[in-house]
Amino acid sequence: MNNFQMFDPKKPNNQLPLLPTDFNYDNITILKQVNLSNIALAKVNALASRLPDSILLVSPLLVRESVASSQIENINTTVFEVFEAEVMEEKKQKGPAKEVLNYRDAIFAGFELVKKKGFLSTNDFVKIQSIAEPDKTGIRKMGIKIMNDLTKEILYTPPDGETHIRDFLANIEQFINKDDDGIDPLVKSAVFHYQFESIHPFLDGNGRVGRILVILYLIKKMAKRLDLPVLFLSGFIMKHKKAYYDCLHKANEKGDLLDVIMFILKAIEEQADATVETIKKIEVLMNKFKSVLAKKTVFYSHELIQLLFSKPFMTINYLQENMGFSARQTASKYLTEMVKLGLFQSKRI
Repeated sequence: MNNFQMFDPKKPNNQLPLLPTDFNYDNITILKQVNLSNIALAKVNALASRLPDSILLVSPLLVRESVASSQIENINTTVFEVFEAEVMEEKKQKGPAKEVLNYRDAIFAGFELVKKKGFLSTNDFVKIQSIAEPDKTGIRKMGIKIMNDLTKEILYTPPDGETHIRDFLANIEQFINKDDDGIDPLVKSAVFHYQFESIHPFLDGNGRVGRILVILYLIKKMAKRLDLPVLFLSGFIMKHKKAYYDCLHKANEKGDLLDVIMFILKAIEEQADATVETIKKIEVLMNKFKSVLAKKTVFYSHELIQLLFSKPFMTINYLQENMGFSARQTASKYLTEMVKLGLFQSKRI
């Protein structure tokens, strides 16, 4: 009798098989989708690298991803509300918008960890979760059950006991940092994402952290195909939420990883294509700003354009500080002129 034949959703899944599980990762259906996903990744990476100061311009894109990811967890706000909260003093940020900004900050922190260390560890998982979910940090020490919100039916019971959880996370750590097992990185990203969600190591933030880790892992392993955190899976998952949870459940119940692998690979392909279209729109808008400011103002500069696109909500203080103006009046004059040119709208907050 294998582990999956003993699966009971009402009992802690302490028998969760370690990675890599006994599965045909070279399935022809999987490999065909890997090829399509790789092509899409190459396109988005090439476009993203064309943007000036790409890291600065990634921040607004991450807000959109953060909103979508939080909506999966029933944390509801809008991109507009989050951009508005972003320019407020931190003590005034609250509610769903604050949670979304925490998620954005967790992605940036994880990206810095990957760049600095070149690998991902259990401590990194915990660090990222502590930023995304600062009120419920650390590996859980109590058992939890995942239930249907309406019927209260128990759908799944993650592994119980901190020792078990840490052992499973250590296995994930080994799996994602091992390079000679012959498993394509895109496939591995799907497999360890499923495993992480099955372990459910935290009291809160598991889904959000699990989605962040996929992107960080791909940046780590596929530097020439993905250099920046510009691949966002949450939009696809939100559109196909039931299918997403169904394939996770099937993998737990039967040990069949095909559906979950194909789901994540397809998400990577479609969301990479969506990001390509977004970057193209950013380029068009940047060129419009450049043209208008160069022709109709005396203060056009490359640095100003970059700064304007780093925050959709631009405040006088932010412009003054980041452009190095000695007088607040100068920043106010710039913004007033851009409002007159139709590049910005004025709003009091």
